[in-house]
Amino acid sequence: MTVNWPPALNPAGEGSRLTAAPGVDRQRNEDEKLLAACQDFEAIFWQQILRQMRRSIPKAGLVDGGTGEEIFQDFLDGEYARILARQGAGSLARLLYEQLRSGEE
Repeated sequence: MTVNWPPALNPAGEGSRLTAAPGVDRQRNEDEKLLAACQDFEAIFWQQILRQMRRSIPKAGLVDGGTGEEIFQDFLDGEYARILARQGAGSLARLLYEQLRSGEE
């Protein structure tokens, strides 16, 4: 008999191994990969939005940081985009994931 327990709820202790159904781990891995791809897509989307927003702000010329600031700002926007893409249930990534996952079945 096979029991599908999450590892944290394993009643037999850490040393014992309960076997999962053969397709469960594979499906879980595919779902995680699909969600990660959707989050990466949303991060690219957010980075483009942030980049365009920054271009709309006029530069004063007095305290602009030059090329170094632009490179740093691009990296910072990329990090902001990754954070925004992993925000939760109402995110574009989650909606895209749900749509693509329901299309598989």
